[in-house]
Amino acid sequence: MFTGKTALVSGSTSGIDLGIAEQFSRNGANIVLNGMGDSRTHRAV
Repeated sequence: MFTGKTALVSGSTSGIDLGIAEQFSRNGANIVLNGMGDSRTHRAV
């Protein structure tokens, strides 16, 4: 569905925004994660 598309999900290292990023990824999108702090970002990846 989203193959070849890129999704930027703000605040995507936790909570509902992480879930949204995961759904985009499951549907073929490339994901750009951003959030507060390196440790949260590394856990989300």
